Order: sequence, then structure tokens, then C-alpha cells
Amino acid sequence: MSNNTFADRLTEAMRAAGMTQASLAKLVGMSQSSIWKLTSGNASGSRRTVELAKALNVRPEWLASGEMPVTDQSSELLPMKVVAPVSTGAYRVDLLDIQASAGPGTFLSSEFVETIRAIEFTEEHARSMFGNRPASAIKVITVRGDSMEGTIDPGDFIFVDTTVNYFEGDGIYVFVFGKTIHIKRLQMQKNSLVVLSDNKLYSSWQIDAADEDQFHVLAKVLVKQSAAIKRFA
Repeated sequence: MSNNTFADRLTEAMRAAGMTQASLAKLVGMSQSSIWKLTSGNASGSRRTVELAKALNVRPEWLASGEMPVTDQSSELLPMKVVAPVSTGAYRVDLLDIQASAGPGTFLSSEFVETIRAIEFTEEHARSMFGNRPASAIKVITVRGDSMEGTIDPGDFIFVDTTVNYFEGDGIYVFVFGKTIHIKRLQMQKNSLVVLSDNKLYSSWQIDAADEDQFHVLAKVLVKQSAAIKRFA
């Protein structure tokens, strides 16, 4: 059995245990955003691997590196779900059950970030949208709120790069601040990170050094798909 990455093994173990990101986070005393980062492929491991493995009833060695067997009982392996490979020429992007707020902020729910369905593109179309980024790095989420209106409207789908989990320069990001999740434009001004709304009815605000422990980048926005429907008859 080949589970190529830490994220793959963690996701499969959670699925086999019937555990959500929220329930695992609560069980091991981690934040939901931390579990999100581990399962989205942004991390090669975790300092909490032993606790995660214990909660999921798997061996820490397997979770950390893929070393078999999966459990201490070598004849009783986890009922891992075998996923059929995507057909040649298809690029599969997961649509996540989360809404990023272009507004005051959406409170993190107890069922944070679950895949509800997927969208498939041809390789050629995907390359034109996402460059050479792998499908595993791209996720789709829905926008609510109007603070980015004109750029990103309520109900729009946004395609985000989950490998960007830090501020890498001016752009639109999905991030957690405190207990709320936002989609905003981030811009470095002097020593502060300024949070900007494209809708001028909303004021800007700052994230200072003292706030860094409350601030976590989840992804960077690449592309939007409008939810607007236009009728002509």
C-alpha cells in the first residue's frame, strides 16, 4: 500500500476511524486550522505525530514515514479506502465545505473543512488556470459577505493554493484571525500587515507583531468563478 505523504496517511487514517478534522483536533488538543494544514499537504510531519497516531489507533512510525505495518497488529490493517486513479487527462479539484468571509469574518464551525464534492478539468484547462501547480494543492471554497465586492462577490467560488500558508507578498489570501476566517487583500506597510477590503465601505485594519499568534494563512487566492446568473430571455 502506498500512502505517499504524511497528509495522505493522516487523511486515510481519519477516514478509516470515521473522524472529522474537528473531532481529531478536539481529541489531541490542536486547533482546527492546524489539522487543516496537516491534511491539505502543507506539512511533511507534525510534532504531535505520537498523539495523532494514538487518537487514530495507528503506529506513529507508519503515520510519520509510511513504515508498515499500519497498526501494532500486523494482520489487522486499517480498512483504508482505495481511491481509483483519476482518468488520464483529468485534473480533480476538491470543493470544501467552508465559507470564507469577505466581511466581518466567519466563525470556525465544528465541522471545519470537509470535502463535499469535486470539480474536474482537462489538464490543458487546469494548466491555463493554475499553471503547473498539482491538483492536490488547489481547493475550491465559497465566498460570503460583500467586503471584496467588485473583485470577489458573495457566492463566488474561489480557487486557492493551499501550499501558500504564509504571507509571500501583496495579494488576496484566506486566513484565520483569532476564531474567524476571512478572505481579504493583505499588504505589508512598514512593519504592519494591513488587511484591505476592495469594497470602500469597509475600513482597513492591521495585524501587528503582537497579533501573530492569532494569525494563520490557510491559502492564497488564485482564480475566482462567478456565481452570477445572467438572463437574456
